[in-house]
Amino acid sequence: MVLLSPFTFYLSLSFAQDAQRLGERSIMGTARYVGMGGAMSAIGGDPSAALDNPAGLGLYRHHEVMLTLDDAIDNTYQRGTNLGGRTNLFMAPQASIVIHVPTGAVDGVGVQAHNFLFSYHRVQSYNRLYNVQGLEGIPSLGELFASTGVDLGIPYCTERMNATNAMTLREWGYVNNYTFDWAMNIAHKWYVGLGLRIHSFSFAGEAEYDETFDIYNAQQKAWYNNNWTSLLFTGAGAALSAGLIYRPTAWLRLGFGLETPSVGKLRRSTDGDLQALTDSVRNTSWITNNEFNDYHQPLHLSTSVAFQVNYYALIAFQYDYRHQVNALDNHSLRTGLEIIPVPGLYINAGYAFESAFSRSNNVVHVDPTLHRQDVYFQRVRWSQYVSGGIGYRGQYFVVQAAYQYRWQRMQLYAHENAVDKPYDLNTATHRIVLTLGWRR
Repeated sequence: MVLLSPFTFYLSLSFAQDAQRLGERSIMGTARYVGMGGAMSAIGGDPSAALDNPAGLGLYRHHEVMLTLDDAIDNTYQRGTNLGGRTNLFMAPQASIVIHVPTGAVDGVGVQAHNFLFSYHRVQSYNRLYNVQGLEGIPSLGELFASTGVDLGIPYCTERMNATNAMTLREWGYVNNYTFDWAMNIAHKWYVGLGLRIHSFSFAGEAEYDETFDIYNAQQKAWYNNNWTSLLFTGAGAALSAGLIYRPTAWLRLGFGLETPSVGKLRRSTDGDLQALTDSVRNTSWITNNEFNDYHQPLHLSTSVAFQVNYYALIAFQYDYRHQVNALDNHSLRTGLEIIPVPGLYINAGYAFESAFSRSNNVVHVDPTLHRQDVYFQRVRWSQYVSGGIGYRGQYFVVQAAYQYRWQRMQLYAHENAVDKPYDLNTATHRIVLTLGWRR
C-alpha cells in the first residue's frame, strides 16, 4: 500500500488544472474547415480535416500546397459589461504539402493512389485578457495563506471579508501540431490513413489580484493585499493517429478517426510576490520554481457521416470525444453544409457545440512549501461556434475565405477559497480566415 502525502495530493490536483489548460482545443485551420464548423472527418480532401481523420487524405487526386492566415479579435464580458478584455491576434495557423502518388491501377479496382501529407497546424491559441472586479464575500487571500500554514513574514490581513476586489489576467501561448500522414484510396470506396503527431506547446500567464478591506480599528486607513504571479509551461510530445472512411454508395460517407494520448515532457515555472499594506507597505518575493514532468495530451475519437447530393451539395454531422486524465470528458457536436452552385465555387456554413473540458474542482492548491505560487484557476463551461465561408477551386489555384463567431461561457476563480464565488465571464471571438493554395 502506498501512502500519498498532502503535498503529493496538492501536486496532482494542480496538475489537473495544467492538463485542462493545455488540453483545450479550438476549431482552427483552413478556411474551408472553419467554414464547415470542423465537420469534415467523413469528407476529407483538406489538410485540416486530416487532423481529425487521416483517412481523408486518401481523397486527394493531385499535389497541393496550402497556407492559411488568421485574424481573431476577442472581447470578454463580465455581467454583460465589456471591462476592457479585448485582444487581437494575427497569425498563420496552417501550412501543408500534399504529395499524390497514383499507382496506375485500373480505375475502380484495387489501390488507386498513395498520398502523403506534411503539415503544420496551430490547434490552440492562448491570447486572453481578463479585467474583472466587484465580487462580494470572497474570503481573503491572506486567510487562505494562514489556513494552509504559509508564513510569509508579513502582517497581511486574514480575518476580514473583501470589501472590493479586482483581478487582471493576461495569458498567451499556443499548442502546435506537426503532422506526417499517409493514406491510400482503395477502389474509391475505402480510404485508410495513418499519421504521426508531434505536439509543441507553450503557455504563459501573469495575474494580479487586489483586495481592499474596510477601515480597520476605526483608523482612517485602508488595508489591502496584492498578489502578483507568473506561470510558464513549455514542452513537447508525440502521438499516433489512424482513420477510416467508407463510401458504400456515391451519396454516403462514413468516417472514423482516432488519436492516441501523447507521450511527452512538460517544464513548468512559477513565480510570485505578495504585498500587504498594514503600518507600512511590506512585500515578500517568492523563489522561482522549475519542474520537469511527464505530460499527456487527450485521447481523441471522431465519428462522422456525410451525405452528398450529386455534385451540388454536402451535408455532414460529426461527434468528437476527448478524454484527459483529471479532466471531464469533452464532447463536441458539429454540423456542416457545403453548396456548389457552379463547378469550382463552393459556399460553406457550420455550427458546433463543445461541452466543458474542466472540472469545477480542478483548483490550484497552495501548500506550505509554496510549491505553486499561482493561485487562480479557470473553467470553460461550454463553447459554441457559428461560421460561414466561400471558396474557389480551380485547375491550379485555391482561394478560400471564412468567418467564425465563437461564444464561450467561462468561470474565473481568484483562489481555492473562492470556489463558491467565481467571476462569470462570456468571451466573444470574431475570426477571419484566408487560405491560399496551389494544386497540380
